[in-house]
Amino acid sequence: MKRLIALVFGLVTACAPAGTVAPPATAAPSPTVAPASYELWVLDQADTSPAGGGTLYVFNGADLAKDRPVPAYTVNLSEAALGVGDGVGKRPHMILFNRAQTHAVIANVASGHVYVMRAADRKVTGSVRMTASVPTAIQAHAALVAPSDGAIVVMNQNGKKLQRISADFKSEAYKLDMAADLDLAATQDPEHPDNAPICGLFSADQRYLLVTLRGGGLYVVDHAATPMKIVGQTGKTQVGPNGCGGLARGGDIWINSGGGTAGAPTAYRLYHIPAASLPALTVHEITQRTGNVDAHGALLTPSGAYLWMADRFANRIDVYEAKFPGAEMVRTIDLASGPLSGKDPAPDLIDIAPDGSLVFVALRGKEPLTANVASVNNAVGDAAGVAILRVLDGGRSGEVKAHVALPLAGGATIVDPHGLRVRVLAR
Repeated sequence: MKRLIALVFGLVTACAPAGTVAPPATAAPSPTVAPASYELWVLDQADTSPAGGGTLYVFNGADLAKDRPVPAYTVNLSEAALGVGDGVGKRPHMILFNRAQTHAVIANVASGHVYVMRAADRKVTGSVRMTASVPTAIQAHAALVAPSDGAIVVMNQNGKKLQRISADFKSEAYKLDMAADLDLAATQDPEHPDNAPICGLFSADQRYLLVTLRGGGLYVVDHAATPMKIVGQTGKTQVGPNGCGGLARGGDIWINSGGGTAGAPTAYRLYHIPAASLPALTVHEITQRTGNVDAHGALLTPSGAYLWMADRFANRIDVYEAKFPGAEMVRTIDLASGPLSGKDPAPDLIDIAPDGSLVFVALRGKEPLTANVASVNNAVGDAAGVAILRVLDGGRSGEVKAHVALPLAGGATIVDPHGLRVRVLAR
């Protein structure tokens, strides 16, 4: 169980006061058009071979509305990547899709491999390993497909680099473009003490990439330049460490700051950045809490009215009005409820069905392989799998509908889900 730490609240904006009685929750109304057909892809980071591997689970969207959904496909990533490009990676951590939704990009944080998987048949068609001056420092914490679909930008965490893979998804050709490397170690200073890139977010106009840093601070990067270059920045005084919940819509950018590292085992902050301030940065801190907290995954509801943010340590999802000014927290959803009553869910990354009716949450295992600090056990859970939440009040609230426990995969000795993403098929 997670070690208990006194919880101290330091909200910058007003939240619903304790004891407030909320109006009755109602299910989201039926959409006026047929909902998009979709899949949910979930990564279990646990090794399936001595080289690494991991397991991919794919659920059909229609099945996720059932009481006991089961995956439609299971892929052993050690077998799938064998003999492809740079081969098998270790610790599949993050998963995203290209704009056309034809290919998935999977970042292997422990080895630095980036897989490209053809979505139609779940076949790995590319495996590209990052580089670093010290081989043991090579990592790929996250990999994002550029808005043009012509490149993949990789957060090489311990290598302290941004790297870029040239990508042709039609011909399935992928190559590391080392001329594009941006050395973030060279830009460390007192306000940027640890420039390991954690997560990235493209601005809504697609011109810039915002990069969060392990030691705190934020860079705005021209991702299309060769080499990539920093065009705006702010330091740890304004943006805390380990941000990974980045969202952009219209004129608004939201990012968070969380825990999970030795320098910041626990943290919870949410920020707003007006897109009009880019490439310079105007950062507004919306809220912060201290104690047994760890902000991580986040999403915007399809309407854009609400922002949901997972607290990995506190076993909850906080719902905010996604507007500035006035981004108040309007509801807290206790994940240790319903089918998860009495459990320690440890929610991590989250995503939402295209019609906004269901939210999916990756739940960590008893032996988390990433982002856990043993002195506090911020990422330890006992319900490894996926929580399915029913969205209520148009996104203002929700409730736990189902819990899908993932099994021990072939060759693995533990279960530790992390990466999770919805793939839209058609309307």
